[in-house]
Amino acid sequence: MKELIALLLIFLFSAMSIYSISFVLPLYSSELNLPLRLMGFAIPMSWIGGAIGGVVIGILGDAWNRKYALVLSVLLFSLPMLVNIFHPDLFELYLAWFLIGFGVNGDNGLSYVYAVELSTPSNRGFVGSLMQGFYYLGALVDAILAIIHNVFLYFLVMFILSAIGIGLVLLIPQPKIKMPRFQPSKILKGNLGRVTLFGSLFAIGSFFFLVPLVSLADTFLSLSGVPLSDISLSLSVMLFIGFIIYALAGRIADRVGRKKSSISFSSISIIAAILFLLFSSSHFVTLSSYPIFYLLILLAIGSAFFAFFGVWMGEIYPMDTRATGTNVTLFIGRLVGGGFGVSLVLLMPFGLGRDLGVSLIVSSVVVLLSSLGLPETVKH
Repeated sequence: MKELIALLLIFLFSAMSIYSISFVLPLYSSELNLPLRLMGFAIPMSWIGGAIGGVVIGILGDAWNRKYALVLSVLLFSLPMLVNIFHPDLFELYLAWFLIGFGVNGDNGLSYVYAVELSTPSNRGFVGSLMQGFYYLGALVDAILAIIHNVFLYFLVMFILSAIGIGLVLLIPQPKIKMPRFQPSKILKGNLGRVTLFGSLFAIGSFFFLVPLVSLADTFLSLSGVPLSDISLSLSVMLFIGFIIYALAGRIADRVGRKKSSISFSSISIIAAILFLLFSSSHFVTLSSYPIFYLLILLAIGSAFFAFFGVWMGEIYPMDTRATGTNVTLFIGRLVGGGFGVSLVLLMPFGLGRDLGVSLIVSSVVVLLSSLGLPETVKH
């Protein structure tokens, strides 16, 4: 049990780290006297670093030593956080966030693998989805900490919490089972090749859904004339309910299966995305009468198709390629959805509300169709 608690806490700190800059970017920009537009590129840099780091750390976990790879990933997302405290220039900022993303997503990919290996089959989905739900919880904690309105103190707290993760790694064991000979090419052949293809499509849809939604919801509400206090309340409710739903989604997936659960949640997200597109031009009067407020909650609920994805992949791939296979399926999703998802939405010509609505519909359909090609792992 202590191993799982340590694993979950490290995951929470990593989620807080990757989202932390988003909540203080305007203030941070003025503190460093750097253009907001240029500083904003630190966010896609972190996701690009994450796409590469996930694969590299995953390969190290399978071919070398899973625990040492986990230690390396935690060091990589905690130590560069210090750079933010010492007034970096633009190059130093980009490099620091590339490394933070490298470490965060390396940790995430290994955490899904550990969740499979440390939990029982009957609660594996719950552990994995609770872990994934910590992205919502981490963003919520970041939003609360940002209220202190002191960038130096904010990033110092982030560093301290991240550094605690280094000690927590000591509680997580190296798998005792002797690892088979490492054969990474297996994930591209036969049935595993099919899993890698459909898993990658699932990841692309998931990240292209989640990253623009979380990153642009604040901007969309602001452009729609929603007061700042109501924006904060809307996003806090969305993030909190998202966290709760993710935990519940894991329980559902443990009972009815991964495939049925992902199909159900992606269907909800398609409906919510269509409604978001239709109501995106609604005028704000009060929060209780504003349809977008309720649709953001429904979108968070639908996004639970991603709650147990990491564990699902970890169950499918054999032990010798588990970390590599899981991270390869996440690679393009992190790169496209995380690294370029926000930019792709902003380049669309329909206006932010419609742009976001279209991207949410497309990504939800991709998730639904790709889930049909993945095998069920829950046996009844």
